[in-house]
Formats: sequence, structure tokens, C-alpha cells
Amino acid sequence: MQEAARRAVREYIAKANHRDRVASAAELITQRHADALQRLGE
Repeated sequence: MQEAARRAVREYIAKANHRDRVASAAELITQRHADALQRLGE
């Protein structure tokens, strides 16, 4: 039972880390390509 709880916590942390990395990458891309994104929205 304890191993299942440990595994669940590790998976939760891994998913949170992945989500943070994806959000950071999306923000970086948005900043670097703001002009192109602006033109696409017009």
C-alpha cells in the first residue's frame, strides 16, 4: 500500500513538472513569435 502511495506521489510530481515545462516553453514561443502570431490573428 505504501509503495502505491509513493508511486502516485512521484507521478503527480512528474506531471506537475512536465506541465510547468510546457507552460514555460509556450510562454517563450509566444514571446519570440509575438509579431507572427499577431499577424496570423488579423
